[in-house]
Amino acid sequence: MNTEKHIDSSINQLRKMLGDPNNELTSEQQRKLKLGIRDLKRLRKAFTHEEAYEVASRIAEVAREIMKNQIG
Repeated sequence: MNTEKHIDSSINQLRKMLGDPNNELTSEQQRKLKLGIRDLKRLRKAFTHEEAYEVASRIAEVAREIMKNQIG
């Protein structure tokens, strides 16, 4: 149950990033965030450590890319 709350929280944060008008996201960044949301929804049903690592890694890479573009 606690894991599901963390997944839901992560989904909500990614949705906020997508909807934030201050984030000037490229279409590729938006696509990657949407894929991350989809993958997190899938994790609710079939959760293994390997799947969690893969999803978290992809989402972290997109978030790093977004932050890098906003700073520089």
